[in-house]
Amino acid sequence: MDAKQEVEKAQAESEVTRDEPLPEHVMGERRGRSVVQSVRLPVEAFVAIEDVAARAGVPVSALIRGWVLQGLASEQGMSLRDGIERLAADADRLRRLAAASEVA
Repeated sequence: MDAKQEVEKAQAESEVTRDEPLPEHVMGERRGRSVVQSVRLPVEAFVAIEDVAARAGVPVSALIRGWVLQGLASEQGMSLRDGIERLAADADRLRRLAAASEVA
């Protein structure tokens, strides 16, 4: 079986079991459906994003996803609790960046 067939098989199995609970030995949770969207960025911007992600110790995709979801939340308005959580997350991010660059 070639790689394409292996991927198709895994996708089919995933679709069949998508509403079933995860096995007990598996850590984590099932998330809702998601969509992949490609975005073109200048090379310099992507290199800078890679640097930020490396300093924060997170994958590039997780960092970009977080930024997009934060921007969306800002556009849609947010509750006071959401605002407080966002400020706390921003403060944590700034502390990590400051520690990585030895500013503070």
